[in-house]
Formats: sequence, C-alpha cells, structure tokens
Amino acid sequence: MINYQELKKLGLSDKEAKLYLTSLQRGPETAPTLAKLADIVRPTTYVIIDGLVKKGLMSTTEKGKKTLFTAETPEHLLSLIRLQKKEIEEKEREIFKIIPQLEELANLKGEKPRVRIFEGKEGLKSITEQILKSKSKMIYSFIPFDMVYSLFTEKDHAERVTSRKVAKKIRSKVIYTSAKGKFLKPYDKSLLRESKYVSEKDFPFKAGIDICDDFVALYTFKGKIMGIIIENDDITNIFKLIFNLCWKNIED
Repeated sequence: MINYQELKKLGLSDKEAKLYLTSLQRGPETAPTLAKLADIVRPTTYVIIDGLVKKGLMSTTEKGKKTLFTAETPEHLLSLIRLQKKEIEEKEREIFKIIPQLEELANLKGEKPRVRIFEGKEGLKSITEQILKSKSKMIYSFIPFDMVYSLFTEKDHAERVTSRKVAKKIRSKVIYTSAKGKFLKPYDKSLLRESKYVSEKDFPFKAGIDICDDFVALYTFKGKIMGIIIENDDITNIFKLIFNLCWKNIED
C-alpha cells in the first residue's frame, strides 16, 4: 500500500498527502470526518482541502445540507506535476530577467573584491589547495622562510607546496628572506622556480604573499595565524606590478 510519504515527493505537504490519501480511500465525505480519519484538526482541514481543490486534487459536491469533499483520480497528480513545471519555467524566466541587475548589485564584474579569511595552520593549508586548484601557471611570491619554517618543516613545505606545484607545471618567481642567506638557486629548472634573496635586515617582512592569476593570498605566521584570499583583478594586478618592480631592482 502506498505511503503518504511518496506523495510528499510530488510537492505535497505532510498534511496534504495524508488528507488526499484518506479522501481517495474513503470517497465523498464531510470535512469533519476526513479530519478525524486523517488525524488533522478540523480548522486546519478546511485550509488543506481548499489548497487541494486549487491544485485540482479535490472537488466538492452538495448532498442535501452537507458539503462533501472527494479526492480526484490519481491521474490528476500528473496535472500537479505539469503545474509545478510551469511554475518553475516561469520562475526561471524571471530569474534570467533579473540576473543582470543582481550581478550589478553584487559587483560580480570585479568592482567589489571577494575576501575570504582562513585561520590557523589548517587555514594556510587550505589556501595552498586553492592555489593548486587554480588555473594559474605562474605564481609570484614574497616568502619569509624563517617564519614559514617556524610553522611547517622544510620537508613538509617542499612536499606539500613545492613538489605539487612542479607536478602541475606551475612556474614561480620568489623574493625571499632567510637567516641562511642565499640558499635557493637563482634559477632551478627542476622546480620551475626563479628566486632572488633580500636581506631581512633591509627588508624585514614577516608576512607572506602569493600572487596568482586572479587572486592574491596573504599570510601571517605568528600570533593569530591566518591567511586572506582577495579576488579582484585590479588588486591582483597592482600586486603583480609591485612584485615586478621589486624584482627588477634586486641585484642578482
């Protein structure tokens, strides 16, 4: 025997499904009787019946002084689906009409930056995943390696970041500081990486920056550890310009 839960899949409410099945089994009946059989309070039953009548699933007849309510044949459920389909199509047309206005309101054309904040070490790892999932084929980075290695071991950083970039054929340019001094090759073909060292004494930056094709990621490594992704073409481009300006003025 069919359960009223099956009818709920067609868009009927819990009480609508119960009342329709009760009426279908009972035949023409008064609202109070249907309310009792379906275990629904009487005032609510009238509201539900009115809704089912509007959906074409119930009809009314007069018998003497009584008003009887009858469930329409199951074929009328197809009419309900067609009605829902028509409503969805109408909503779809309305949405297409207002999408341009919504895009303008939300500044989805790049006028308003989208900012996402990631907290803790796991948050920084999540940003790495975002970078590796992006379509960027070149990443420009400012890296204070001493700060990075205070959170992640050198081996972990190499496996989690560097080797995976190489696997995805992502090239990189890096400006870095380190207590070790120059420890990266100026050009490492195997790692697809160019690098330039700057003295921490002269440039004591404590935060990291990755500049991708369409977003910028900034990192803090002490205190409240966090990363921030900013998605905006103009902001991304100005960071690239700043990086290139620095790159050109650092002696090899």
